[in-house]
Amino acid sequence: MRFLRNILLISFFLVAGFYFYILIFHKQQKDYQSINVTGANWGDLSLLTEKKDQKYLDVDLEGKIVALFFGYLACPDFCPNHLSKMVLVKERLPKKIREKFAVLFISVDPERDTNENLKKFVRSFDSTFDGFAPNEKHLYLLKNEFKLVVSKGPKTEYGNYLVDHYTYTYLYDENENLRLLIPFDMSIEAIIKDVKRMVNNKLEQGLE
Repeated sequence: MRFLRNILLISFFLVAGFYFYILIFHKQQKDYQSINVTGANWGDLSLLTEKKDQKYLDVDLEGKIVALFFGYLACPDFCPNHLSKMVLVKERLPKKIREKFAVLFISVDPERDTNENLKKFVRSFDSTFDGFAPNEKHLYLLKNEFKLVVSKGPKTEYGNYLVDHYTYTYLYDENENLRLLIPFDMSIEAIIKDVKRMVNNKLEQGLE
């Protein structure tokens, strides 16, 4: 019981610290409606790119504007709703930006999700979208790197369960720099505005 309590306390302080960082940083960066985290030293996309003889993603992220979020196949609301929103965002972006816009869906449910099923689900929304279902070990690394808190709920009598997870979308520029955190409840119009502003401000913060 004491061990569990300590784990919960550590998780609480990690989350609290992360949100405190976001709030302070966001106050200093009011040029976007999203949370501007330009210069953050976490959220490294290299953990999702090809390693040795193992390929995690089917899409080449070089020169792409990447919108990445975490979820799982059995997610009852956020995940399918967000994928639908990303379809509309992509459709309404200017052609030059739309052609570079990549959407990635990363699973937080290694017990049930597979790469094959996840990719099939994601591509039912848009054939250019991609997904990846990491194993337990890889997910642990991702949770640390992306400041994720994932909590698996209790199983029902039928063996089903829910997974509480982070609902922000991570937005990267063409150089794979993490720039923005997009809240789940942000409107399509506001997301489009921020994506366009990020692309047009190539010299912002010395990034080119």
